[in-house]
Amino acid sequence: MRKVLIVLALAATMLVGAQAAFAAIATDLSVRYNPTTERFHGKVSSGDSDCVAGRTVKVFKKTASGPVLQGSATSTGTGTWRVEVMHASGHYFAVAPRHQGMHGLCAAARSDTVDVM
Repeated sequence: MRKVLIVLALAATMLVGAQAAFAAIATDLSVRYNPTTERFHGKVSSGDSDCVAGRTVKVFKKTASGPVLQGSATSTGTGTWRVEVMHASGHYFAVAPRHQGMHGLCAAARSDTVDVM
């Protein structure tokens, strides 16, 4: 009985360790709109610099039939990005899909919604 308990404890420890190894690195994403330049812009942030630079960021418009892609960009080394959308009007949000970095899997991120009128 004691051997069974030891084996179960080891298996549980290995399972928890495996889950931690596959946990994605947290990522945040901001979005704003500048009506003068007609550009959405923002920043990808993370505790791991590998999850900041070179991230694809997509800007979507919310519609009654679902999100519609308006454009995409790649973040700079500091995490900044920008997408030009002429004559923008409505509700928009940005998404940075999951990304495999050198230090692990970078989590997907979604910004808050920004209203453009």
